Amino acid sequence: MFDESKANRKLEFFEKLLTHTKGRWAGVPFSMVPWETDIISQLFGTVKEDGNRQYRTCYVEIPKKNGKSEMGAGIALAMLCADDEIGAEVYGAAGDREQAGLVYHVAAQMVRNSPVLSNRLKIIDSRKRI
Repeated sequence: MFDESKANRKLEFFEKLLTHTKGRWAGVPFSMVPWETDIISQLFGTVKEDGNRQYRTCYVEIPKKNGKSEMGAGIALAMLCADDEIGAEVYGAAGDREQAGLVYHVAAQMVRNSPVLSNRLKIIDSRKRI
């Protein structure tokens, strides 16, 4: 079953609250390309009959320099802030500590770039925690 309103809510979170964090796009509001929109829509809009998300895991394989860290950080922030779960906890995992830190640093910068998110979230860099 597909719930378009749930998919659109996550897409709006990306496009209204998040900005890119690196390169020439740094500070520019997130504008998703079609493949990103498809992934986010399917991931958050596909629901079971009880209305809960169908997918708990998503595997995406994308070549270098195509925004994997930005997308991962955006998904983590959306699940932390806009998932209607009280006391939500989101964890990042990677092959090593340095890799895991990449997505954290992008997410932290997205929070710093957003007046709405920075008023609601506290960044603790020493513990890599938001």
